[in-house]
Amino acid sequence: MNAAAADDDDEDRMVDVMSPEVPEEIRQAVLARNAPDATLWRCPRRSGLRGPLSWLGIGQRRVIIEWWLLSADGELIEAFWLT
Repeated sequence: MNAAAADDDDEDRMVDVMSPEVPEEIRQAVLARNAPDATLWRCPRRSGLRGPLSWLGIGQRRVIIEWWLLSADGELIEAFWLT
């Protein structure tokens, strides 16, 4: 990954559904929707705090990638994520 890509890794960005970074389960679900002119977006989100002291605001967060399928008009068709 180059420096520019690393800087954008925590930003929402459009991706090609056939990109190797798209998990196979997500790719298959998107392709099954068969939405013409739709775009797929990679949207990193931080999880809630985890750990024994999370109630104190201390803990770890993980990044969860949401995958948004948007229509040509920018409307959300469906959101996907892996658990």
